[in-house]
Amino acid sequence: MKRQTALALNCILLCLVLGYLFFVPALGGPIRYQQIDSNEAALLRENYAEAEEPFFAELLFSGEKLPFDRNTSTFYLPLNMETEQWETGELSSGSGEVRLLFEDDFTKTSKKEAIREGKAFRFYALWGSEYQECCLTVTGLPILSIETTETADTGVFGGMLYYWDADSKQNWTGSNILEAHIRGNTSRTYPKKGYKLTLKTQNKKGEVVPDKKSLFGLRTDDEWILNAMYSDSSKIRDKLSVDLWNGYGSRVSEYPEAKFASDLVYVEVFFNQEYWGLYGLMEPVDSKQLDLAKEEGGAPEYSYKAVGLQGGDDERLKNASPLERSLAGFSLKGNRDSTDAASWEPLISYLAFRDQEDEEAFAREASDMIDIDGALNVWIHFQAILGIDNRAKNMYYVAKRNHEGYRIYFAPWDMDLTWGDALSEKDPAQLKGEADESVWDVGMNTALYSERINWEPGDRLIALDVEHARERAAEKWQLLREGLFSDESLTKRVDSLAGTLQASGALARDAGRWPDSNYGEDYERFKRMALYRMNILDYYFDGNLEAYLGLGYQ
Repeated sequence: MKRQTALALNCILLCLVLGYLFFVPALGGPIRYQQIDSNEAALLRENYAEAEEPFFAELLFSGEKLPFDRNTSTFYLPLNMETEQWETGELSSGSGEVRLLFEDDFTKTSKKEAIREGKAFRFYALWGSEYQECCLTVTGLPILSIETTETADTGVFGGMLYYWDADSKQNWTGSNILEAHIRGNTSRTYPKKGYKLTLKTQNKKGEVVPDKKSLFGLRTDDEWILNAMYSDSSKIRDKLSVDLWNGYGSRVSEYPEAKFASDLVYVEVFFNQEYWGLYGLMEPVDSKQLDLAKEEGGAPEYSYKAVGLQGGDDERLKNASPLERSLAGFSLKGNRDSTDAASWEPLISYLAFRDQEDEEAFAREASDMIDIDGALNVWIHFQAILGIDNRAKNMYYVAKRNHEGYRIYFAPWDMDLTWGDALSEKDPAQLKGEADESVWDVGMNTALYSERINWEPGDRLIALDVEHARERAAEKWQLLREGLFSDESLTKRVDSLAGTLQASGALARDAGRWPDSNYGEDYERFKRMALYRMNILDYYFDGNLEAYLGLGYQ
């Protein structure tokens, strides 16, 4: 009799739950959803069978499908982490046959706390007599999701790109046909790859054509870079260096439409419905960014990316085949049907100028051949950020036309090996059994903080004091130390970037996804070392640049 009574009570309770589920509208409040308590959840698990295979992958917020990690049945909702108030909207199923019950009234939790701690709010998807246990995690960063038939290690692939903004729920999500390829030199050896993305769409004629979009406040374009930031334990080095350069060095008055730099926005990425980690979405330093003139307006302009050891190959440059795109440590950039010797002439002239032994000729020709202010800015920047990986590569040399011919301008790029980080060769014994057999480690080299970062032509401008280069550099340094590079400003920037990654929950998620990557930077130490470097440079810029040239990291 007692067993029959208990069974009857359970049936009544289950009917009440089902009635609540099917007939009671979603809860009111900022985010609407249907909710049960822990007792009702236990009863649900007792009376429904857990699905052997997941059947639910379409959670909607205000009618928009959310990104999904199929390994953990976790959905992600990007929200503004700067505001206390929860956004408004309704969580619902993308299938009319599937019903959802949330075990937690999560909007009673502090939104900032939920985002920062990466809380996983549990809910159940019900279909027929089965249930699937799922989670919802709220993030403070925008999200990109790549879906393709290929794997993340495929060199070139196509598919779809979906994106969600965190700071707005107006036109906050969209999608594009995607063409992509793996990018980077050293970085492509890491398990977490970086990518070049090209957005496409289908026009009314059925043709697949470029589709220019503005993503998360960056420029409007169809081409983008996903920076994996795998080896940087801080995940802030590249963005900090980019933001500082944009504060004083990326614009020149002669070309107001050109930007000799990129921008970086933090995003979280999914690949084939798997959480893939924290990335930096960047604008490419391309013809559009540099506002390069094309042939229709006269002689074309060019950009050359430094990719390795340079010089000593002038003859090959002079006799360049139309098919050659990379010579003498430089790669010719831009979309061109063919190349010829004329494509390399501005670079040949620059290298001949840079490497000539006649010091008087170098000083005399400098203002015609290069942007002296730009070169000094780059040189100062590399001293400040310890840009050792930008000395012979990771730089764009941009040939812009003037009335005399061409002048070279400079755009630094890929500034992750900075602020004391350096490559070191692994012990061969470490490579045994390693899947990637990478020959490099990345870590802090404290000896860098008292060294000069050698870079031509900046070194030579300073050494020969071309057009009062030492005085100009010292004056610029003083201005920077009063502003962008002041102790207070640098401290605030590091705190802000580190705070963004921590408060968004993304830093911890990335570390969990890629436990073998560099992470766990001591940001207090980072700040101390950065200010230590500033103080060392203060001494040398205060009338001691000649002595500074005697230093040099090799």
